[in-house]
Amino acid sequence: MSQHDGKIFCIGFYKTGTTTLYDALRLLGYSTVNGDKPGSYPGADDGATLIRQIDAGDCRLPTFDMFDAFTDNPYFRIWRRIYDMYPDAKYILTVRDEARWIASCAKFFRHRRVRPMRVWMFGPHANPGRDAASRQAWLDAYRAHNAAVREFFATRQHQYFEFDPTREGGWERLCAFLGAPVPDRPWPHANPTKPDSPWRPAWRRLRQALGLEAREPVEGDAGD
Repeated sequence: MSQHDGKIFCIGFYKTGTTTLYDALRLLGYSTVNGDKPGSYPGADDGATLIRQIDAGDCRLPTFDMFDAFTDNPYFRIWRRIYDMYPDAKYILTVRDEARWIASCAKFFRHRRVRPMRVWMFGPHANPGRDAASRQAWLDAYRAHNAAVREFFATRQHQYFEFDPTREGGWERLCAFLGAPVPDRPWPHANPTKPDSPWRPAWRRLRQALGLEAREPVEGDAGD
């Protein structure tokens, strides 16, 4: 744990600058966990254990005792139940222009293994890069999520902060919300958008042929 008091929960969707926020919080001295991937914290197992625990009605996750701040999944998925446990915490909604966001999701997830957490949240539409129906399902979920968060925190503005870390980068607003000093260092920009290389498809096929990268999973496959 760090010297900071209280918890901070990022409750923004995938690909809304959550990794940038993760980096920023760490630079500010907060002990921060980013998602559920193996290696994220002791005992992390691709989200399977957390899913079982949440489905059993227990949202008091083991990470709550390990860290000060939390980004990515499953935290944005269970934000309302987290609030009941931590009504005095600070909550950050990271957002992004819808068109840029869904394009980023489709590109990022298209050739990636479909992990259990995404199947848990989206079922057969777990891969937004697969088809228009899946992209629409993600857009619908994104809009509904942001609307619900904004409505809930409309009367709780003192503990709520909304911004786009990919465009509004800068320490001043975030530090003012957190009550933290502004560091004398550049704002982090994780996962900057890069143009696709014309060699990328051929390189991916070669890696798949060599068994270094999983082929695109079938619809609804949770992978492992």
